[in-house]
Order: sequence, then C-alpha cells, then structure tokens
Amino acid sequence: MPAPQPVQQPQIQSSGLPFDRTFFEQILPGSVASFCQQVVCTQPVVEVLTVDGVTHFVRGVSGLSDTWVALHTRVDHHEEDIQVFVPYASIFRVSIHPAEDDRRRSMGFLVANKGKRSAALQAPPEAKEVGPPVEPPAAKRSRNGPRKST
Repeated sequence: MPAPQPVQQPQIQSSGLPFDRTFFEQILPGSVASFCQQVVCTQPVVEVLTVDGVTHFVRGVSGLSDTWVALHTRVDHHEEDIQVFVPYASIFRVSIHPAEDDRRRSMGFLVANKGKRSAALQAPPEAKEVGPPVEPPAAKRSRNGPRKST
C-alpha cells in the first residue's frame, strides 16, 4: 500500500517588506481603531518615517499599488493637506500615538465613519467606531476666509 501524499498548500506571496500593501489595507486601519480604544483618543497621529529621514503625518491612505502607497498627509508649514506617493521599500517605521496638542491635532489620522471612506480605511467589522473626525482648524479658517494679520 503506497504512503499517502501530502496535500499541497497554496503558497502565500509575501513581498518580503514589513510595510506593504497588505499592511496598509488590512493591518493599519484595525491597529488605529484598536489603539483609539486602548488610549481613548478620537484622532491619533500616524507617523510614517522613511529612510530619507522624512516623517509623514498621515491623515489617511489615498491609494495603493503593489509597489507604493499614496498617503494623505499634513505638514507643519502647509495649511492644506498633501498627497505623497511613497515606495514601500523606503518605509522605515510606522507609529501611532495620541495627538499631543491642538497644533498637532490637525495632523491626526482621519478615523473613518461607515460609508464615508474607502474600504482601505475601514476598521475590521469587530472594531468599534470611535466617533466622527475632528475638523482641523485650518479647514475652519478656509471657510471663514483668509486669516487677518495683526
């Protein structure tokens, strides 16, 4: 009687990078939601540090490919948000922490409400919603006209 043959398991393709499409599509949204539940914050700061030394303050993920992620970011010296395309291979670290002060709160990650954002930003079904995002002060100033200099 011949020995039974092992069942062939499909191989999972790994990019070999710790921060890849799977990370930004499936891991980061749940991690942000989980972090907010643990430390009770409504708009955490998500920082992506790249090997060129730049820290990107991420407000959301705008797009994904197999080689890059489009990040919706905020920079201290800009009033408006910026979209940055970052190759996965250049990402060194991703960190999540509560917004420390009102100045940095405008750089916080936009926690999605159901039906308002793409699937890439939705938390997994078992995660609880954290509440509506806080409107950044720059957006309020834009609606009310330019800032008056003193």
